[in-house]
Amino acid sequence: MRKLIYFGLLGFAFLLVEIPLLQRFILYLGNPAYAVTTVLFALLFFSGLGSHWSKRINPRICLGLLSVVILFLPLILSNLFAWTLGLTLAARLSVTVLVLAPIGFMMGIPFPSGLHFLSGRQAGGTALHAVAALHAEIPWIWAVNGAASVVSPILAAILALTFGFRLVLWVGAFCYLAALFTGWASLRPETDRRPGR
Repeated sequence: MRKLIYFGLLGFAFLLVEIPLLQRFILYLGNPAYAVTTVLFALLFFSGLGSHWSKRINPRICLGLLSVVILFLPLILSNLFAWTLGLTLAARLSVTVLVLAPIGFMMGIPFPSGLHFLSGRQAGGTALHAVAALHAEIPWIWAVNGAASVVSPILAAILALTFGFRLVLWVGAFCYLAALFTGWASLRPETDRRPGR
């Protein structure tokens, strides 16, 4: 159950961060088409890179750092926009990609890292063993993560209309933090569990 909670929280968190960022960068870039294209490109492209490199990065550190960055993101963006709003559109597009690149990279790490730890590959298992270990759980993992990704935009819209987009970002940060504290212990491989640990 805790494994599904972990992957569900990741589904909620990704969209709860993405949607407020779209809104903030529409104001910064001055055109919804530019903002949607640039923000989605940056987040999805760099999250893909994060997924590719996920085996080499400690996901617990990543989740903790990502939560802190997102919590302070409204303040960071406010100052950044004030400093760079007078730049040309091309320069602002570049700034957008540079700012979102590390965030997208970190957002791409927790899901594949969770699958990797769940498979027990880090304990020396073969690829066949990893597939067998995940065979029964993968459909549920994708179902829960996908369902959360469908519900989260609706939740984000309701929260934004009621409390503002800043709170939506903070809820996204809380989801990543909750994934760190409530889900990670269940994703550790059996061979890594010792008495008293």
